[in-house]
Amino acid sequence: MNDYFYGWYFRCQGKEGCAAVIPAVHLSSEKHSCSIQVITEKGSFYKEFPVSRFRMNRKKGVMQIGENLFSSKGICLNMEAFRTEEEKQKNTGKQDKKAEKKSVTVRGALRFGEFARPKYDIMGPFAWIPAMECRHTVYSMRHRVDGYLRVDQEKLIFQKGAGYMEGDSGHSFPEKYIWTQQFFPRGSFMTAAATVPLAKVGFTGTVGFLFTGKKEYRFATYLGAVVEKMEKQKLVIRQGRYRLYIRFSETDGNMLKAPESGNMTRIVRENVACNAEYLLKRGNRTVLHVKSGKAAAERDVR
Repeated sequence: MNDYFYGWYFRCQGKEGCAAVIPAVHLSSEKHSCSIQVITEKGSFYKEFPVSRFRMNRKKGVMQIGENLFSSKGICLNMEAFRTEEEKQKNTGKQDKKAEKKSVTVRGALRFGEFARPKYDIMGPFAWIPAMECRHTVYSMRHRVDGYLRVDQEKLIFQKGAGYMEGDSGHSFPEKYIWTQQFFPRGSFMTAAATVPLAKVGFTGTVGFLFTGKKEYRFATYLGAVVEKMEKQKLVIRQGRYRLYIRFSETDGNMLKAPESGNMTRIVRENVACNAEYLLKRGNRTVLHVKSGKAAAERDVR
């Protein structure tokens, strides 16, 4: 079987904080397994399951891993997980053999409102290219979130919170990439830039959207967008007369496991609530200017 991974990403933001939940299945010649990752502002947590505990009903859009359920209607969590940093130490052999690894209880029940779905596939025509390293999907640009999430002693209550859902599939995350997502009243924003190996010619591509609650603006390589700068703390994208500037804080964020040839062996960094500034200009006119302390950012720019 070819190396493969398939996963969903749910982001939830409320008055008490932000969290992300990532269920996934990963297959390689070495190992078949599935996992759930949970990230809050206080840490990241990882639980691996045998692939036999994975169930997927694509027609109904429902994923199940062990006792945990995921769908467009909401999430139910009931598991014992471990801090991602401890999992990394275990896999690299750097963990103190005398230290006892302690599990963390993760419980949650989150209900989602109606999804604001994009007009068409965020990948555009690239969705039809068979040799893509990683395919990106946006399921909901914004939806309502109600419920709770408890991770160890931390409990987050979501009342009329904001939610976002996307997914990835392929065999590996891009070698270099930046991804960010931000909510604002009645709307949301997402953009990603990444190196794309394609045949013998590679390039740096981008996809993204600005959703105002009524209208969707799309930014993408297939629409003429060009990544002018991609650095750890700065991303600049140009599309026609539009120019998008994004600046991030210096905070790296929490450890997140990512796929590499179907194995969850790569470590990247994600922050579910960091300082960021977004500036979108059309010529000399400012279309959007947002400074936030609750932006999500994931990156690996080496």
